[in-house]
Amino acid sequence: MSDALLVSTRKGLFTVVRDGGGWEVANVDFLADNVTLALSDRRNGRRYAALDHGHFGVKVHRSTADGWEEVATPTYPEKPEGLEENDMWGRPLPWSTVRIWALVPGGADEPGVLWCGTLPGGLFRSHDDGQSWQFVRSLWDHPLRPKWMGGGADLPGIHSICVDPRNSKHVSVAVSTGGIWHTKDAGETWSQRGNGMRAEHVPPELTNDPIAQDVHCLAQCGAAPHRMWVQHHNGIFVSSDEGRTFAELMDVQPSAFGFPVVVHPREPATAWTGAESGATADPGSGTQVPATPG
Repeated sequence: MSDALLVSTRKGLFTVVRDGGGWEVANVDFLADNVTLALSDRRNGRRYAALDHGHFGVKVHRSTADGWEEVATPTYPEKPEGLEENDMWGRPLPWSTVRIWALVPGGADEPGVLWCGTLPGGLFRSHDDGQSWQFVRSLWDHPLRPKWMGGGADLPGIHSICVDPRNSKHVSVAVSTGGIWHTKDAGETWSQRGNGMRAEHVPPELTNDPIAQDVHCLAQCGAAPHRMWVQHHNGIFVSSDEGRTFAELMDVQPSAFGFPVVVHPREPATAWTGAESGATADPGSGTQVPATPG
């Protein structure tokens, strides 16, 4: 476990460090600013912070030897003239970065590569530590993208990005009520995954449709990348084939509802969710055993 945590809040970015048997706040950056997301890149030690300044919009900062510097903000292309797109409430869908919802480093063999997921559903990639960003048009232009519905934040958003440690060209992303999408060629082409999940809150004919799934979080085990976990709007699902199919865990206590899910780095059958429920599971045999959080 790391001895330092980055805690993003609406009042700034707090660095919390282990001090003997407890934890204490060691530093505060961007005091009184709304820091929506932070990343510590283990490949080179750099830190990144995404800020939402409201009227002044989204900004991205990168750590330096003596502080922070502002770098490029992922920027959408100009909306084509005459194109009409509406969100699930019938309001015009913006072609602009409303919020940065995911920020992860590329593979160990890709120094400088970062992936960024945003509201309203745009995916970006950087090759120079965030100095510039490229919009992944192949996913945005996918014919099924207009069916993404969003949830919670209303707009569709990419909130989970998993880079396969065995092959950094293999990347999975999860969309709020848009399901799981996978690329084998670093974003050139995309396919939908997630068969086996179910959604209780949609019309019956869409219950098992992969694109109708409200995935709250997607996580991949570093030691066994074939094992992926999903914290869903109405359950917890586990995959043993890289997200192609999922099995549902039943009777998870105290709750199967939550938002984050964290997989044990060495034990792919163990994970914890934001509802503070842990479980080990072997979907192949149908066994579910409560785990001891630790």
